[in-house]
Amino acid sequence: MDPNPILREKAQRVNSFDGAKQELIDDMIYTMRQFDGIGLAAPQVGVLEQIIVAEFESKEEEENVFPLTVVVNPKIKTFSKEKVFMLEGCLSLPGKELYIKRPKKIDIEAQDRWGKPVRLQCSNLLARVLQHEIDHLQGVLMIDRIKAVKTVFIGNGTLGIPALEMITDDPQFSLLSAITSNPRPAGRERELQQTAIATAANHLGIKALLVDTLKNPASIEKIKVLNPQLIILADYGEIIPKEIINIPKYGILNIHPSLLPKYRGPSPIVSAMLAGEKKIGISIIKINEKVDAGEILAQIEMKIKSRDTAVNLKNHLSVLGAKLLAEVVPYYLANEISPIKQNEKEAVMTEMLKKNDGKLRGDEKPEKVDLMVRALYPWPGVYLETNKKKIFITKVHLDREKLVIDRVKPESKREMAYKQYLAGNPPLTFRN
Repeated sequence: MDPNPILREKAQRVNSFDGAKQELIDDMIYTMRQFDGIGLAAPQVGVLEQIIVAEFESKEEEENVFPLTVVVNPKIKTFSKEKVFMLEGCLSLPGKELYIKRPKKIDIEAQDRWGKPVRLQCSNLLARVLQHEIDHLQGVLMIDRIKAVKTVFIGNGTLGIPALEMITDDPQFSLLSAITSNPRPAGRERELQQTAIATAANHLGIKALLVDTLKNPASIEKIKVLNPQLIILADYGEIIPKEIINIPKYGILNIHPSLLPKYRGPSPIVSAMLAGEKKIGISIIKINEKVDAGEILAQIEMKIKSRDTAVNLKNHLSVLGAKLLAEVVPYYLANEISPIKQNEKEAVMTEMLKKNDGKLRGDEKPEKVDLMVRALYPWPGVYLETNKKKIFITKVHLDREKLVIDRVKPESKREMAYKQYLAGNPPLTFRN
């Protein structure tokens, strides 16, 4: 996680305030402003000296504004007993933000850029920035200021892979285990196939805990032994028993690919597409014993574009879900999120997809066929039956409201271009 070993070394006291030192300070101010930072310590630019620059200008946050401040050889003399949580970023850890608790006020003895002794009584944002930068002078990073929450991940499908990757890499989580189902028969040959999460865990160097079902007393006992503080759930496909819900101190957070309370249950993305929705999203909820009915911690939506498929929507939502989870968890653990109860009157429950959900009668409108192909590929697939054989339609597009078939897969044969199929077969027709 550390971007540069020098950030773990202690900076040396400054004894000379000559022209070279002034040039260094000017360069630090320029770098801080160039990268839109509000604080910078000399070790962050590769110089092990006790120099800090800080500045914050804002019309929206006037209470936190402070002018350009340069402190050299700083020492914190007193801390206030009152402490506050705040989200912190760092120029040395780009893209990483952590929720950290620090004293609201501090009293600092230091020197200015010319070596003159100064005393600073700081509060609010300036106090936080200077504490953050003084940490840098001691070889301490913001990741050292958090207590990682002991976490278990539960999932099977691809929706949870980015979240698992994020939890593995994010210092606010201490991943105890990734729990996923045992390998199950798949494909025409019914060969045992491990879950997407088992494969991802192996790639990440995480030992996955395989279970038949979480309802099994043995599975429940294994989670009790792990004693997680938090469980993250994504794309698992099984109702979590109350005994497991009650184990973690902070409960179970579920990443669900819909704008709850709409489209609860096993097929939210496909159901939203088939319903003609123009938008979809990710919800982070704290689960209860009812299916996808827990309180909502956060939501974010995205548009469904005209050529989107269920597959690419799931891929986009999986990344979106991981990012949203990383942002939500610090606030949630600090009890600074007010969960919102779902409106049961607006709830829509989806059903498990069945093999014949993609069967066409042959009289569907072109727009309907296009939507079904994009929503139901690769499973269960959209097909017409001709001579008691299924012809799966795998790709289509609309041309001036006319359906154009691009690719098909005859039953028990490989997928092919529709033109190739027509070389030895009559065209597929729709009665409109």
